[in-house]
Amino acid sequence: MKINRNYFLLLFFLIINFGHAQKEAPKKNEEQIPLKEVFGSIEKLYQVRFSFDAYLIEKYHVSPLEKETDLDAILENLQKKTNLVFEKLDDRYIVVKEKPLRTNMTICGFLIDKKSGKPIEDATVWVEHELIGVSSDSQGFFELKGLQSDWRVRIDYLGYYSLESSVLKMDNIDCKKIVLTETNEELQEVLVSDYLTRGMSKERDGAIRISPNNLGILPGLTEPDVLLSLQLLPGVQSPGETASGLHVRGGTPDQNLVLFDGIKMYESGHFFGLISSFNPYITNNIEFYRSGTSARYGDRIGGVLEISSGDAVPDFKAGFGLNLLHADAYVKKPLFNDKIGVVLSGRRSLTDFWNTITYQNFSESVFQNTSIAEDETEGVNELTNVENMFFFQDYNLKIIAEITDNDKLVFSNLYNKNELEYYSENDRFNEKNTYDLEIRNQGSNLKWTRFWSEKWSQKIEIGYSEYQLEYYGKTEGTQLDTSNAVINIFEKYNKVEDLGLKMNFENRLNEISTWTHGYQYLKNNVNYIYNITNENGGEIQPLKPGVTNNYTHALFSEYSFKKDEKWNMKIGVRMNYFSTVSKAYFEPRFFVSDQITKSFQLKFSAEIKNQILSQLIEFPNVGLGLTSKVWALSDGKEIPVLNNYQITGGFLYQKNGWNLDVDLYNKVINGLTILTDNVDTSVTQYLSGTSITNGVDVLLKKKYGNYRSWISYTFSKTKFIYDEINKGKAFDGEYDIPHSLVWSHTYCLNKYEFSLGWKIRSGTPYTKGIGIEPASNGNNKVKYQDDLNTNRLPVYKRVDLSATYKFKFSKSGKIQGKFGISLMNILNAENILDRSYEIKTEKTGMNNEGGRLVVTDQISIGFTPNAVFRVNF
Repeated sequence: MKINRNYFLLLFFLIINFGHAQKEAPKKNEEQIPLKEVFGSIEKLYQVRFSFDAYLIEKYHVSPLEKETDLDAILENLQKKTNLVFEKLDDRYIVVKEKPLRTNMTICGFLIDKKSGKPIEDATVWVEHELIGVSSDSQGFFELKGLQSDWRVRIDYLGYYSLESSVLKMDNIDCKKIVLTETNEELQEVLVSDYLTRGMSKERDGAIRISPNNLGILPGLTEPDVLLSLQLLPGVQSPGETASGLHVRGGTPDQNLVLFDGIKMYESGHFFGLISSFNPYITNNIEFYRSGTSARYGDRIGGVLEISSGDAVPDFKAGFGLNLLHADAYVKKPLFNDKIGVVLSGRRSLTDFWNTITYQNFSESVFQNTSIAEDETEGVNELTNVENMFFFQDYNLKIIAEITDNDKLVFSNLYNKNELEYYSENDRFNEKNTYDLEIRNQGSNLKWTRFWSEKWSQKIEIGYSEYQLEYYGKTEGTQLDTSNAVINIFEKYNKVEDLGLKMNFENRLNEISTWTHGYQYLKNNVNYIYNITNENGGEIQPLKPGVTNNYTHALFSEYSFKKDEKWNMKIGVRMNYFSTVSKAYFEPRFFVSDQITKSFQLKFSAEIKNQILSQLIEFPNVGLGLTSKVWALSDGKEIPVLNNYQITGGFLYQKNGWNLDVDLYNKVINGLTILTDNVDTSVTQYLSGTSITNGVDVLLKKKYGNYRSWISYTFSKTKFIYDEINKGKAFDGEYDIPHSLVWSHTYCLNKYEFSLGWKIRSGTPYTKGIGIEPASNGNNKVKYQDDLNTNRLPVYKRVDLSATYKFKFSKSGKIQGKFGISLMNILNAENILDRSYEIKTEKTGMNNEGGRLVVTDQISIGFTPNAVFRVNF
């Protein structure tokens, strides 16, 4: 549904005001009341009076007064729980003061699991807002030095409840054991913490898990962009420098399954893909699979990216911020004694009224080689009226209801939109150009989680997702030789609707094994309209709509086995029935890892996947030139069902702060469809072929205190085979990148964080145009060399830098601030991302027209600064 911006802002502030108007509910199992109320009870009970500064004690909440009979014992207990001292002036009056600030303090401890009593390794112990932290060792031991008594310490470990305490209180622990308790949510065991940086870990099932709230700084990023962060991993490429253009191990972006709170995403980028459309400040957890995916995931043959804003009732948290592209705000609030939780966020670009250098550079990169760029370039000093308005926005709403101790309902809604409106006039040539483009992705999801017993649980979801692209272009002019009016209209409409049901049942057979099974139903509705109207009123439709509806029924079952943190195995099978082809497809999935020694692990996975809905490249790409792909359903004939076979094997070595992770893989995709525009016959042809990718991914990381450095390297080869192309011989894939290396560094210094990254990779292949030849229909066409993709663009090189500074607005630290800067492509390298050829028609004499072959290069974004300012409370 479409959300009015004014209604959104009203709802945002109502939630904040309503939340503060309520009396703060005590946390479960921790009854806490304001210290001022405890003072009142003591004054009545012991006939004394406290003298204090109200601001000094307002931040303290403690347990209700216990039954101590001695006033001195009560004061001593309060003194331990707070940073206060109590000075008796006489038998009646007590003065409350803040304890003198202590510096250079040291705290230490041993972290252990509550249930097993085993030490917890690689937990993060850090000082909030000060960027000082360490990880626990193999014995669970940690030590922090150089602390102040008014600082607060936080202990985080994935799958466990976090602990918070004051430095002053932990100073009294004297290296004793600190117990951490597992959460109720089922989380995978952590294999490698701080996989690239803080907040990114690798699980025992091969997934990469990211916590944006804890994510450390990355090169070129001042904010935790989900999609750009993944591009630092080996095996993940973005040949076009976009955030949403994730090519995972030889696949393409449309082959990736992207879910946000269970809502399927068809457009996951803003600004035509340059930045992620996911708000990181409401995102709690991200799981990313390059291989070895669970049988519960279907619909796509590539990587899996599952993003969640959390299903637990949140603590109160809010914030807002802006950078040189957009502004955003969010609020998380528990209501009604922590039984209801609300998460609300909104983000909108500032580009339609704030022309920053970041926006200018992004625009120059996006709009190059489009009708807008040609219009403004050819009409320099001649355009008499230009209106160019572009903006993007996204809104998220989530409501969490804990109905009973065993039942939970979660409703999620999102709305993403990109809109471009362009108009220009050229009085000299009597020309007018109008371009309107709108891209939307919206959806809702309702999930019911039920725990029937300690062994049985279920999740039932009903979801809806909608993607819509609408484009209208109109050019008006005058024919020079006849002075007749010439009008060309381009219209394109592509809409995808998903309506689905998911039922997931889990049975914990024993301590080491789990059986999961379920049923999924999905209805796809796809519409595509593409019309070109010329001055004679004629219409052509280069791409026919094809199949518009599909029903998918899927059953899956999976058995998982974990033993002594040594063996981890998943074996499952999935069956998909697609109505458009009236055929069932079976998809076995297998993953196993064996911890040979404490430092060395072997791993292997194999899987088969199928995909009924994918993107095709349309020809000719006329009109604006920004959107050349369309979502279309397979019909089993001209557009076959995509099929993927993938085998992956490798090892992981960890010792003394070193991490070496190596994966070797073979990936075969059948049913790849391309559209070719036959100039001779003016007929669009559907061609189907195969893609074969072989590669190796390597990640080497070393940590020295607050300094981290890692090298991410991929060696891979992707070959295409089409019977009707290149004489049936294999040729390099369109996005084949044999070598790719990223070398990154991060360093933390108190409240500052710095990151520097260098990326170098092979250029993509292309087929060289060598001249112009006549077509049988009387027109000209580009003549290409015989062998496809035997040429390569120059090597791609780029260096990015970023830095952030965190600070507190008040001594209590309740309101924190952050300022950061990023410098993309600081060496201003001019990288060629793509190369194509076209014939430009030009006058060669009286009423004679000739043509020349023109090379068109897509250039990477140049040196681009950005800055961010944020406030969280």
